[in-house]
Amino acid sequence: MAGLATHLIVAREVIGLLPEETIHNIGQYYAGSIAPDAIHAREGFVRADKKHTHLRDNIPDDVFHEKENLQLFHERITKLILHCREEKENLDFFRGYLVHLLTDELFVLSIRREFTEKMKELGIASEDKEYYVNIVTDMNRNDFLLVENYEGIEEIKNHLEKVEDVAIGELLSKDEIHASRDWVINRYFSKPNQVEQPVYISYSRMLEFVHMAAEDIVFRLSGRGNLPKLL
Repeated sequence: MAGLATHLIVAREVIGLLPEETIHNIGQYYAGSIAPDAIHAREGFVRADKKHTHLRDNIPDDVFHEKENLQLFHERITKLILHCREEKENLDFFRGYLVHLLTDELFVLSIRREFTEKMKELGIASEDKEYYVNIVTDMNRNDFLLVENYEGIEEIKNHLEKVEDVAIGELLSKDEIHASRDWVINRYFSKPNQVEQPVYISYSRMLEFVHMAAEDIVFRLSGRGNLPKLL
């Protein structure tokens, strides 16, 4: 899964590819773009909870690329889009939520698969602890590099600080979304971050991913791909 700073920056790049004023409540949109990971704020959190907020129940990362798993995921995404189109009041929040889910799909199918191949060359399997440590370390380092260098980061911060929190039915509570948003602000924007170069997932590769993901998501959520229109 992509880091939360990466999610926010992909979300901003998506805005830049859309007709002006497509997104009306930009703060809600940014809040939605980090909301699926708000499940970490739930008491007693387990990994299965995160799979649920990401519409990935029973779809492991290692076999996500298989046809039947992608088809199942896209069916769930389609169902959520059709529901979101009825949620006029919080439409931009749900747009951000969908951008997050599709960003993670693209990350798993590209960056994670490339990383997995590098780990295999080192004799490290995806279920090994070292695999997890290495990918999370590189994701965090790339996130801090993006926060350090991305020219629109201050605008993202300002919107996140001012937005009102919403709940998503029984999926995520307002308190969970609020706690997660506060965590993101404190982690990325409240103090200087230690910036280091990643080892396996280069910063230049992450920049390529950000632009690729934004273009792909705009194409699909504009109704020109395999999903209903939401943008």
